[in-house]
Amino acid sequence: DFLSGPHHARRVVTAMHETFPTLTFDITTKVELVLRHADVWPTFAAAGCLFVTSAVECVDDDVLRILDKGHTAKDAVAAIELLREHGIEPRPSLLPFTPWTTRQSLVDLTDLVAEHDLAGSVDPVHWSIRLLLPDGSLLLDVPEIQPYLTGYDAELLGTQWRSADPAMDDLQREIAALVEDGGDFADVRRVISGKPTPPWTTGRPHLTETWFCCAEPTSVQRATLRGA
Repeated sequence: DFLSGPHHARRVVTAMHETFPTLTFDITTKVELVLRHADVWPTFAAAGCLFVTSAVECVDDDVLRILDKGHTAKDAVAAIELLREHGIEPRPSLLPFTPWTTRQSLVDLTDLVAEHDLAGSVDPVHWSIRLLLPDGSLLLDVPEIQPYLTGYDAELLGTQWRSADPAMDDLQREIAALVEDGGDFADVRRVISGKPTPPWTTGRPHLTETWFCCAEPTSVQRATLRGA
């Protein structure tokens, strides 16, 4: 997390900008740190910060508590608004599928993205991401997750789980196939809620790689590895 040491981060950014004044950059940090260190954003924006990746995950406060994320859905909205006040684009990373996911929680998450014009800043793969539980994950000791664990899978290198609502497992597979095939936010929202999606802002700054470390490999990626 870039803002775990905010004073050092500010010195690094200032020195970098003085040496390379046309250089742009992005950072990754927690929602709670975006808000806690609100004073850094004018400096970062002036130095060329284009976007901030932050693990919003979901908008279900009970799930955020279980995951020990340190923020609420209201905090996530405040962080989005704060960054945009300074001309910095928020790029939320999402974790839509956990054992406690409901259809309504997914509807709420798509509503947040639509209402805050974030579709152009959320790579479609995020809508298919399931909670990963690698060996040693602290979540394996959380009481709330125990009823849903189904055992360790050596091929997938992690403990597997089932949803409290089996329909959510089916929905995750449907969305994963959809985004693998090039589906976008409007397609995902249609599957989740049937709601139409207004046009969103395109051309926002982003990473060239759209995959993230918290995402399970797709069937296409697994097939490539098996065939190698």
